[in-house]
Amino acid sequence: MFQMVQFKKNLRYQVKVNWDGESGGFVECENCGDLRVDIPREFSGLGCSPCPDHLFLASIGGCLLTTLLHFKGRFNLDIADVNISVSEDITLSRSDGYRIRSVKAVMSVKANLGSVDIVKRCAKLAKDYCHITRSIEACTPLDVSVEVKL
Repeated sequence: MFQMVQFKKNLRYQVKVNWDGESGGFVECENCGDLRVDIPREFSGLGCSPCPDHLFLASIGGCLLTTLLHFKGRFNLDIADVNISVSEDITLSRSDGYRIRSVKAVMSVKANLGSVDIVKRCAKLAKDYCHITRSIEACTPLDVSVEVKL
């Protein structure tokens, strides 16, 4: 029913960030192309690329998605669609500057008829095994909810 995967004990990912000479920079990713990052307009940047907060939220949503897709492949699931919305609340404090006060993610999965129960189980596994959300939940209030529908 599922594919066996050989997992490595340790992984290492690395990026390099180089200033673009203006209000942002280029993020060099290993073997997968480059990204841009920029200061938002409300902080006098050009705002022409995602800011680090966008990338942080994208990494959370992307980790939830790819973890779900891993389980989809292992269990040969029939999923019609997946949408993940991730938001954060940030507060300015005089004593310590800006801090992320909370992160909320909503994973909406559209299952095909007859696969709702197993898709619910795999969506919960994705929530439980997403290493990025598991790593930040000790220091940032985090709410990940899962909706599975036909």
